[in-house]
Amino acid sequence: MSVSLYQLPTYDLKMDNNKWLVTIGISRAHVHLSQQHVEELFGQGYHLKVLRELGQAGQFACKETVTVVGPKGVLQKVRIIGPARAQTQVELSRTDTFTVGIDAPYRNSGDLQGTPGCVLVGPEGMLILEEGCMIAKAHIHLLAQEAKSLGLADRDQVDILIKGEKTVSYNDVLVRLVSAGMTEFHIDTDEANAAGVDTGDLALIKHKEIVIRDGLGNVREVDADNIRFVQSKSPQDRYFQEGMRVLRTVFEYSASEQQEMTQKVLDNGKMVPNQYYIFMAMEKDTVIGVACFYWMHRACLAYLEHICILPEYRNRGIGSFFYHKIVSFLEKNHPEIEGMLLEVSQTREGLDARKHFFLNLGAIPVDTNFYPSDRLKLGQELMLMFKPEMVDARLNTVIMEKVLQTLVQIL
Repeated sequence: MSVSLYQLPTYDLKMDNNKWLVTIGISRAHVHLSQQHVEELFGQGYHLKVLRELGQAGQFACKETVTVVGPKGVLQKVRIIGPARAQTQVELSRTDTFTVGIDAPYRNSGDLQGTPGCVLVGPEGMLILEEGCMIAKAHIHLLAQEAKSLGLADRDQVDILIKGEKTVSYNDVLVRLVSAGMTEFHIDTDEANAAGVDTGDLALIKHKEIVIRDGLGNVREVDADNIRFVQSKSPQDRYFQEGMRVLRTVFEYSASEQQEMTQKVLDNGKMVPNQYYIFMAMEKDTVIGVACFYWMHRACLAYLEHICILPEYRNRGIGSFFYHKIVSFLEKNHPEIEGMLLEVSQTREGLDARKHFFLNLGAIPVDTNFYPSDRLKLGQELMLMFKPEMVDARLNTVIMEKVLQTLVQIL
């Protein structure tokens, strides 16, 4: 169980080998509430509770949900996105509007004048909205320092290109500058289904007005190839075979270790309710990285066994993108996930860089000496790190015992 050495992602557009990639975020139907409407639906003095932090700094998915009622139907358990806003806004996909019978227009967020209303139902009350229902236009949240490098300003428009199983172009996408958080391209579920993408996949900014200059003022061309992520489900598929080649290159895998991984994929059903997953990072038709990870059902945690990028593709931020793709996949397939355990070798050269990389992702070192069981002593060569994915994620002795018992079973 190893984690390969790669440095923190860099976003220096002056590098010849850099590509300006952006993570895709899929916006499912959700509601933004004013504080007044929060109290009408959940009770006087009520404040929204954080379920999970989002990529945009200060925003979070709430534990609370509401029912959206229209002339023809309802949408149940629609997630609220916090914090409370000045105006209540209901964001739907086009398919959602057919379900509830609301003729919502395509609008930029906050442009609510003339939009239709609906009824919202909460545990403590019902709210009749005169306006506020909309289909949000695709937009990109762009970090201010990145926008400066691209020569872009708030409310500029760019083209976004997705090159995965399908090649799809989005034109005149609104730019919204943010001072913190992550750069993210937001589309709704209908647009994601049409493009064949999911949260954590990658797109790229492609616009004729973007000019990248080096330190001497010379214009640089930016390679426009994209990176996509593919799940390997069988040792017979070419992704798996190419992935084994990458692991041999990075980790110097022996034949017995390769056979062990092959057997895990073949016998995955025997792990149920636990799961074993392998994902490949692809540039065009070439596998450039591999991630292998487990879902541990009893502990509600994932365990990252391997993540590696070929040496010639490092220092482009691909490792960070890859990690976020893994997390988005787990959140979709195992919504009860509370966090991710990461194993790091303390004896391999470059530990500090790997540790710093995971720290930058929000992981924290785990002091396994705290736990009483001798079976949890990993020795001087290994250390664990923990990345919580839920605000109230737990990592106590009971859960660590469950983790150990699961790992003994599946490794």
